[in-house]
Amino acid sequence: MNNDDRDNIIELTQKTKKYAIGIGACVIIFAVLALVVNNFKTEPEKIVVTTTTQVAEAEAEVNDVPDTRKTETIIVPATEITTVQVYEPVSETTTVRTAPTSYSLPLGTDIGSDYSMGVPVYNAVMGDWRTHNGVDFNGEYGDGVKAIADGIVREVSEDPIMGGTVVIDHGGGIVATYNGVVADAEIKKGIIVSESDRIGEIGFIPGESDAEFPHIHLEIRADGELCDPLEVMGYYE
Repeated sequence: MNNDDRDNIIELTQKTKKYAIGIGACVIIFAVLALVVNNFKTEPEKIVVTTTTQVAEAEAEVNDVPDTRKTETIIVPATEITTVQVYEPVSETTTVRTAPTSYSLPLGTDIGSDYSMGVPVYNAVMGDWRTHNGVDFNGEYGDGVKAIADGIVREVSEDPIMGGTVVIDHGGGIVATYNGVVADAEIKKGIIVSESDRIGEIGFIPGESDAEFPHIHLEIRADGELCDPLEVMGYYE
């Protein structure tokens, strides 16, 4: 091999190295670009929990998320809040053993007809003479009627002559009959009432339709015997 051939081989070798280096660089560049493009195509990074502590922290983070649902708060003005009387039902056989120690009038003090003490008085409606076995308390239609004492309601009915009737056993043999009363819905047989509890309102008494004033007729029996309601209650005109 002469000198010219050797120089040619050396020159060719150097060129080959240059080409190889260039090709290698291109390969590296393409590989880097491919990696970058692949990273852009992958899904967003996810949190991977690998330990018990991380699980607990993750759960706490979820549970601490505030509830954004709206809740409704209803504000009721104090003036609209009313107290509802609650009555306690009892057995029909229950009896109030002790006579009342205090009484209240069922209405005001305006008395229309007093107890006749067994003496007949003229009844303008019926056109005859008969005893007046109770006391009439005057008022206005719709006025509230109260229980005269603690007791148990024994009857709520409608009488064709005396109108709406409520019978209350006040204990100790004292039983009061309230006539001309439209009983409240809560007032039923077997209900316990307290003194001055509302039992209804003034209604109409058919047998006294020409009465000058709306009123209720109150009768009281002590051990089954009619007696003066005002005397029993300790009130006098």
